[in-house]
Amino acid sequence: MRAPSAWPPEELMAEPYVVPARPTVLPGYLDIATRRRIAGWAQAGESGDPAALQVLDNGRLIARVIANQHRPDLKQAGFGDGRFGFDLLIPAPLSAHERHIIQVRREADGTELIGSPVVLEATGTFNDDLRELLRQVAGGAQTNDERETILAFLARIADDLLTDHARAQGGQEQHDHYRRLARRHGPEIDVKPRALRALLIDEHLPVSGQDAGSQALLSHARALQALGYDVSLVAADDLSPPAGVQHALEAEGFTIWRAPHYASVEEILRRQSSAFDLVYLHRIGTASRYLSLARHHQPGATVLYSVADLHHRRIAGQAETEKRPELHALSRRIRLEECTAAWQADVVLTHSPTEAAWLRQAVPQARVACVPWAVCKRDRTPDVTTRRHIAFIGNYRHAPNLDAALWFARDVWPELRAADPERELWLVGPHLPPHLRWPEGVRVLGHVADLETSVFDHVRLTVAPLRYGAGIKGKVLESLMAGIPCVMTPTAAEGLDLPPSLAALIAEDAATQSARISALYADPDACRTLGQAAQAHVARTFSADHTQTALRKAIQIARQPR
Repeated sequence: MRAPSAWPPEELMAEPYVVPARPTVLPGYLDIATRRRIAGWAQAGESGDPAALQVLDNGRLIARVIANQHRPDLKQAGFGDGRFGFDLLIPAPLSAHERHIIQVRREADGTELIGSPVVLEATGTFNDDLRELLRQVAGGAQTNDERETILAFLARIADDLLTDHARAQGGQEQHDHYRRLARRHGPEIDVKPRALRALLIDEHLPVSGQDAGSQALLSHARALQALGYDVSLVAADDLSPPAGVQHALEAEGFTIWRAPHYASVEEILRRQSSAFDLVYLHRIGTASRYLSLARHHQPGATVLYSVADLHHRRIAGQAETEKRPELHALSRRIRLEECTAAWQADVVLTHSPTEAAWLRQAVPQARVACVPWAVCKRDRTPDVTTRRHIAFIGNYRHAPNLDAALWFARDVWPELRAADPERELWLVGPHLPPHLRWPEGVRVLGHVADLETSVFDHVRLTVAPLRYGAGIKGKVLESLMAGIPCVMTPTAAEGLDLPPSLAALIAEDAATQSARISALYADPDACRTLGQAAQAHVARTFSADHTQTALRKAIQIARQPR
């Protein structure tokens, strides 16, 4: 007996699948054909025996079924006892991302059922029709039980999508793909190495030119890019950041993690588990919340804690200046948090050599690295003889800056104003309380978009009369880098390591500041010389190359065994 020939022939199985042309003589009908269910009825012929059917998907046999289920509608229509129905549930639903040609035919000779084939087009795109269908299904829920069922289903789908999204963004899908290739083809497979990935966490996204913390974080993010890292940032307290801030950072090649893809920093660390090579925690508020979580979810990552400035030292200075004993207690608590974070991190970063020395003494087990940030050099040199005014630049939401502005305007400015009534003191920066009243000659500029054209082109000097504070002061650096001398208190000069040639810029009390400013006004050449020397010093110490080198060394230190 000759073996039956294969059906359909092999030549008909080539891609794309083409339905073979055959006469349809089998009584019956294919009523339903979906990715999960195929149903209809078929009558074998004169014998009345149940029809044995084959179900094919794109020419591939996926199921066999006997058309022997009872169908009352068929019996009423005169088809015998009505036992000609079939209803097949497919255990693994057909992929929604592929085009399917569903055929039902008699197994004996390949004769197709009326209504076969049915084409199911790919629905890979989340189009308006699919959105409307989901909206109708959700809107059709009549009871809380129905709503809870739909919500549970959608939550499972959303969770799966978020997991897949995180795996793709974290490079885990690519990593798994190469592992499968290596298992199949051996170790000689050419595996493309995954780029190093760094996650930078702060309370808010950094904004260029806004504050020293933003400038430092941006500078370190750019340095990590130069070191070969794929850098992403997340704002722990604002997962829906302003679009302008987000787009500015993305234009520099940074990835911004945000809602609705992630609801918290914890979710990023969890969903992208073991996907980061470096986790950078900026400021103590961030480090105290997420350092342990970073250790748990990113066990292979280097954890850096950047202090920005030692907050407890600033608060202790404020407590002493304002005679507020409750701030002493707060300072002690924050000191404990900062020392604990420094001990836990692989390396603690500080911008100030003064703070680095304090950390090494307070936490001997900590590995401390002094990493500056890059400050852009101003090309044009100021002509001091054409400038008359003085500026104080700062964010006045920062308590040391507001205190300094009030103190300088009250104790130093009146004498300077009396000596030259045409001279003005410009208060530059955001968040200055509007209810404050200032002496004559004080001009409030508020926030300016461009310090160079709005301020540095018009002032002969800047001042930084801080009575307390910590860390390196960003606006002092910007003034010095612009070639504008800045008369500052020792607190404002902390961490700058000014050479002896710039010692004349430091003045502690009101009388010394007034005398120093008056002397610089009387000697434009000395003012110009100091500005040029200050610019050269800052350009050497706070350059992009210096920052990148220091950060590379810090990461190398972090990876050494303790």
